[in-house]
Amino acid sequence: MSDNFLEPQSLGVPCPRCQRELQLKKGRYGLFVGCSGYPDCDYMTAADFDPGTDVPCPACASGKLVQKTSRYGHSFYACDAYPTCKFSVPLPPVAESCPKCEFPILLRKKTAAGERLICGNSDCDFKSEIR
Repeated sequence: MSDNFLEPQSLGVPCPRCQRELQLKKGRYGLFVGCSGYPDCDYMTAADFDPGTDVPCPACASGKLVQKTSRYGHSFYACDAYPTCKFSVPLPPVAESCPKCEFPILLRKKTAAGERLICGNSDCDFKSEIR
């Protein structure tokens, strides 16, 4: 790779906060998209930003669950209204209610035997049949 790769690359997209241009930048944990007006505007998002799963957050009911990556490289799903709502789950959510406890989301778990849905409520032990 050339040294130009370490320099911010213009994306030609306006920042949603200040309307300056967004740039692809390289940071400590990999690539990210940030505002060219930093430090005046501190907007940033992941380089592979996924708008979400369309599964409503069961804790606050106003946000949606989006995929995020931890600093160790593991993915998880958390509410997009983050500092206000800190709900997160380690597996991909499905917008179906649990038939046992009526919790609003189920989680998709892949095992060696196949795929099954489990309840997102840690107090419930519901597991669907292997698909």
